[in-house]
Amino acid sequence: MKSKDQIELEIHQAFDEVINFIRQQDDSLFDRPKAEGKWSTGQQLDHLIKSVKPLSTGMGLPKILLKFRFGVRNRAERTYDEVVSKYHQKLEEGGQASAAFIPLKISIEQKDQLLSAYEKEKIRLVKVLQKWSEKQLSTNVAPHPLLGKCTVRELLYFTIHHNYHHLESIKDIP
Repeated sequence: MKSKDQIELEIHQAFDEVINFIRQQDDSLFDRPKAEGKWSTGQQLDHLIKSVKPLSTGMGLPKILLKFRFGVRNRAERTYDEVVSKYHQKLEEGGQASAAFIPLKISIEQKDQLLSAYEKEKIRLVKVLQKWSEKQLSTNVAPHPLLGKCTVRELLYFTIHHNYHHLESIKDIP
C-alpha cells in the first residue's frame, strides 16, 4: 500500500511528466491524432482533465456524504499493480471512456489554456488529498466508470497510472 505522502509525490511526478513532455513536443503534433479514430495530444490532455475533475470534486465533499452515498469498503483493498492490471483487463474487454470523458476536437490555440487547467487540477487534487487520513483513503469508496467501486486510494492509484497511460499514447504520435 502506498502512503498518502507517496501518492502525493507520484501525482506530482505523473502530472509534471505529462506537462513537460507536451511543452517540449512540436506544436504541429498537438492537434494531430496518432491515427484515424485515435486522439491527438490535445484531446488526450482534455481527457485527463475531464477524468481528474470528478475525483478532485468528490474528494472535496464531506466524507460523511460520500459514506452515505457510496458506502464503505467491503473487500481487501487493491494494490497499485492490481488496480493497473484490472484497468488493462477492462480495456482489453473493450472498455472505453464514456461520453462525459470523450474530448471534442482540440486546436493548437487551446494548448496553453489546457496545460494551465491541467496544472490547476493537479494542485486542486493534491490540496484535497491533504485533508484525508490514511484510514479514510482506504475506507471511503466511490464509483469508477470502468473499475466499479474503488477506495479513494485506488482511485488515486488509477489517476497516477492513467496519466502515464495517456503519456505513452502521446509519445506514440508520429
